This record gives sequence, structure tokens and C-alpha cells, in this order.
Amino acid sequence: MAIPTGTDASIVRFRMNEMPAGDPFDAWREIVGRAVMRLEIERMKDQRCFGEMTLRALPDLGMSSGATTGMQFRRPAALIDSDDLIMQVSLAGGFRGHRRGLTLGKGEAVLLPSAEPGLVSLLNESFLTFRIPLRVMSPIVGDLDSVLGKPIPKDTEALRLLVSYAQAFGSIAALTKPDVGHLVATHVHDLIALAVGATRDAAETAKGRGLRAARLSAIKAYIARHLGDANLSIHEIARRSRVSSRYVQMLFEAEGTTFSVFVRDARLLRAYRMLTDPRYADCPIVSVALDAGFQDLSYFNRTFRRRFGDTPSGVRAAGLG
Repeated sequence: MAIPTGTDASIVRFRMNEMPAGDPFDAWREIVGRAVMRLEIERMKDQRCFGEMTLRALPDLGMSSGATTGMQFRRPAALIDSDDLIMQVSLAGGFRGHRRGLTLGKGEAVLLPSAEPGLVSLLNESFLTFRIPLRVMSPIVGDLDSVLGKPIPKDTEALRLLVSYAQAFGSIAALTKPDVGHLVATHVHDLIALAVGATRDAAETAKGRGLRAARLSAIKAYIARHLGDANLSIHEIARRSRVSSRYVQMLFEAEGTTFSVFVRDARLLRAYRMLTDPRYADCPIVSVALDAGFQDLSYFNRTFRRRFGDTPSGVRAAGLG
């Protein structure tokens, strides 16, 4: 299930309860099912029916994410219009592919041919789906026929990184730039190939390209979630990422920075945003510094002024005045 691949990286969103007047399910079936996904959608008996979906098209890549429940998705031969491959990732809930007797647990994934008629049931399912042209995947996957329909374990590193990478770029406006969108799509191709079994040459290329990009993206996301942790360190991040500290440092050096500089600048930016946000107008500056992860107030004041050309109190006065 995914939006067709293309060059327009704009985001399209659908919610069943926001469908045009009339029966929301009928509109969902016609617009999302037949027009966009090229599927027949049916209600599941005695199940609550709900759906929301976000679609995005990149060069040689379509992606959809969302949640549905109480529906079955059938692909009749009459609606097959390509030989694209579909990777379905189950984030939560229940996915069952009836034709292949396939059931996915939370965090698992499967690569399927869109040219194959079939029936899928979704119950309280949150998902990520990728659509990739067969011509793109065939040269970079070792034995494609042998991996189609085979569940991919949730602890597969490339799959975990694929999910975090896709969630990170899902709403980035910069993807509308052709070069950025093409690069992200290439990284996703790399990660999918690694997850299912890339050829030796493709694996080497992917490890130095898509895998590195996804690891760096995941590390940055972890940093953003833990900026306030005074014990945040490169060693802890390396341990969680199952790589060496030197490898993490090399990822940042490739971007012309270092781990410590990236963390410092991210903390300064968090402090700046808090100081200029009316919701934190009564929050003492020392509390802002601590929340951003700074333990030394003198160091915070010094680096803040160097970065923004004014003191924290000056920035607050200008921003809220």
C-alpha cells in the first residue's frame, strides 16, 4: 500500500472521518483505495472501521504511513498496473496476508510483489509502507524471488534504521528539492536491500551510503530526545547504536563538525527557543540552561553570547518585548 512513485515530494493526507459528505467509508474506498492505492477495500464484519494515511512520493520511491482497522485490502488482477515491490512494516497491531499465509508481528516487515493478486487484513494496524520499482531492486538484491513474502525480523538492524530514517524525513519540507529527495530515496533503497539481502557489491555501497545516513539520523534523533541529560555522551550513544565511539565521531566529521559541537549547538538552540517562547517567560534562566543540558551557568552564558551575539537575558527581552 503506497502512493505511486514520482518526483513530487509534497505530502498528501487522508482521514476517513474527513472524507467528503456521505458515507466516509465509501469515499475512503473510492479515493484512497481504488484511485490512489489501486486496491479494493472491504469492511471487516463486527469490527470498528477507521483509517488515516499520509502519502509521499520521491524519485523511484513511494511511502505511506498511518493507521487502519477493521478493513481488508484486496488487489484484483484488474487493478494491477505495475510490477513494483511493496515493503510493508507493521508498527503495531495485526497484519495478515491471506494468499501467502503471512502474519506480521510488531516491528516485522515483508517485501511483496504488487503484481500479485491477494488479500490482506488489518486490525488496529499502524504501518509504514514503501513502494519501489522492480527495476531498482532487482540489481541490488541477491535472490529476489527467495525473499518475497518472507518475514523480516524486527531486530534486523537495517529494518530498524529504515523505520527511524523514514519517520525522521516524513515531514521534511526540504525533500521537495530534487537533489535532496533523490538522495533520501537512494538511502531508502539501500536500507531495504540490506534488510532483505543485498548483493555483495550493493551491500558494500549501501553500508557506506544509506546505512551511514540512517545511523547518523538515528543518533541525531536520540540526541534531540536526551539534550537535557547531563550524562549524554558519545560512548553511551555508540553503545546503543552498536558501533564504536570513533565511528560515531567519523559520522559527524563527515558533516564538517564533531559530536561535542553538534550537541552544544543543539542545546544552545533549545535554550534560545525557550527564551523566546512566551510559555517560558517566567522560567529562570538557570532553569532554561539546565533543561537544555548545561550544568555550568558561566559556560552557558559565554557560549550563548558567542553564538547569538547577546546574553540570554538580552535575547529574552528582545524576543518577548
